[in-house]
Amino acid sequence: MSRVIALFNMSGGVAKSTLTVNLGYHLAHDLGKKVLLADLDPRRR
Repeated sequence: MSRVIALFNMSGGVAKSTLTVNLGYHLAHDLGKKVLLADLDPRRR
């Protein structure tokens, strides 16, 4: 069964990307889960 975890915050400078990468790492490494990360921030280049 798939599970979706979404992080959403429109404020700037609140470490969304850092939190997302760290969460993805620990889900993949510690729990052995497959992880897909997508950064949909329109301001990132």
